[in-house]
Amino acid sequence: MALNLIEVLEKIAIAIETKKGVPLGSGTLIKIEGDFYIITATHCVFDEKQNEFNTDTVVIHNQEYGEFTLEKAVVQKPFIDAILLRVIKEKEFINYPEIHYTSDYLFPSLEFCFRGKAKSRSGKLYTVYNCSINGKDEQDLINVSIPPEFYTNHKGETGAEVLDGFSGSGLIIQNHKRLYYCGMVCSVSDDNFCGVDCISISTIADNNIIDFPLLKDLPDTSEIVEFDVKNLRKEITKEIIKSAEDSDNIAVKNLKRKMDLFLPDWDQDDLESFVSDMLTWDVLYKEKVKGNPIFKDLIDESKDVLSAGSKKYVVESSREGNRYFHDVKKEFKDIVASFLDEHPMWKRYISTVSNGEIAKYLANCNLDFKE
Repeated sequence: MALNLIEVLEKIAIAIETKKGVPLGSGTLIKIEGDFYIITATHCVFDEKQNEFNTDTVVIHNQEYGEFTLEKAVVQKPFIDAILLRVIKEKEFINYPEIHYTSDYLFPSLEFCFRGKAKSRSGKLYTVYNCSINGKDEQDLINVSIPPEFYTNHKGETGAEVLDGFSGSGLIIQNHKRLYYCGMVCSVSDDNFCGVDCISISTIADNNIIDFPLLKDLPDTSEIVEFDVKNLRKEITKEIIKSAEDSDNIAVKNLKRKMDLFLPDWDQDDLESFVSDMLTWDVLYKEKVKGNPIFKDLIDESKDVLSAGSKKYVVESSREGNRYFHDVKKEFKDIVASFLDEHPMWKRYISTVSNGEIAKYLANCNLDFKE
C-alpha cells in the first residue's frame, strides 16, 4: 500500500520557536525503543558562541499533536550540526507512524522530500517534494537537488531567503511504501547549486549514544525500480527515430546495410523497431543500471560472454543471414537470462536488454553480415 505522505509528514514534522514566537528552525518527531525525541539541527537551538542550551527556552509544536514538552535539561553543544532532544510524553500520539532509518540513500530512482517551516510568522509548515541526491561534498554532507519552484518565491527571492527555517527538517524517501528517514537538512547551499545540504543518518547515529536501528540496504525496492518499457517505447516517437535517420547517422546506415542481408523486404517499421530497441535500452541503462552496481555487473558479465570476439558472418543469401541472425539473437537472450533469471527484480528486462544490445551490436559492427 502506498504511503500517504501528506498525513505522515503532518505527524512527524515540527517547528521550533522562541518563547516569543520567533522562528528558529524545523525538525522531526522520532521514536526509538519506545522513547520520543525531536531531532533537529544544532544551530537551530544554539547560537555560534553558545555552548549550553536550556530546553525550557524553546517552544516545539506540529500540526497534528500541537505543542511538545521537552525533558528539562541543560544540553551541551554536540560536535556535529545535529541534536536529539527527549520528549516527555504527556499525551498519546495517536496514529504515530513507524519510521525506519537507512543510509542507503544512493539507491537508483529514489525521490526525496522534507517538510519544515520558513522563518515567517504564518505558522504553516510546507513540504518540498521531488528532490534528488546530487552527491557528497568535502565535508561529507549530502547535496540534495530541489525543483526550482521550491527554491524561488513570488518575490523573486531565492535560496536562503526562501528556505531559511527548513534547517533541521528530516530528509524522507517519498517513493517507497514504507517511511524512511535518511538524513537531516542542515543548510541551504551557498553557491549556485539549487538545493540543500544534509547530514546523513549514519553520521548522526555515529555521533549519538542512542542506538539507531539503521538499515544499510534498502529493502522492498522492486516497485521503485520498475521500468515501464511499453510506455517508454510509446514515448520514443517516430519523430525522434526519423531524426536519427535523417541526420546521416552512421549507426542507422549500418543497420540498413545489414538488414538487407538478414531481413529481406524490410520496411520502415522494421528499421524503427531496431532503433527503438537501442533507445529504450539506452534509457533503461542510464536510469536503472548505472547507479546499481549489482545490476550493472550482471549486464556487463552477460555482454562479456557474448562479445568474446566480434561475430562476423559472410552469407550467400538473405535467408542464410536471417537464420544466423535469429541464432545469435536467441544465444544472447539465453546468456542474459542465465544472469538475470534468479533476480525477480531484473528478469522482467531480459528482452529489453538482449534486444537493445543486439541492435547496438548491429549498429556498431560488432555483429556484422557481409555478402
